[in-house]
Amino acid sequence: MTDIELWACEAIGVIDPSFSNLDEHQRLTENLFTSGRLDSLGLMNFLLDAEVAFDFSFTAEAFQDRRLQTIKGLAEVINELRHS
Repeated sequence: MTDIELWACEAIGVIDPSFSNLDEHQRLTENLFTSGRLDSLGLMNFLLDAEVAFDFSFTAEAFQDRRLQTIKGLAEVINELRHS
């Protein structure tokens, strides 16, 4: 796992301790909304924490990216924003 994925898994595990019971693939690919682990306010707080942790800023377009629904997708988006 990447540093972003590890951070995100830990953060979601704090919000919902049962998340830690999933295997690595499930943690990376589970839809955090449909699973009920994050609601819209929880997602916004999670994304703001990610900006602070990884020293970048989401663009308006990035907030619309459906990849933000999974930890794997979140890590992809963050990497793209950090390297653009």
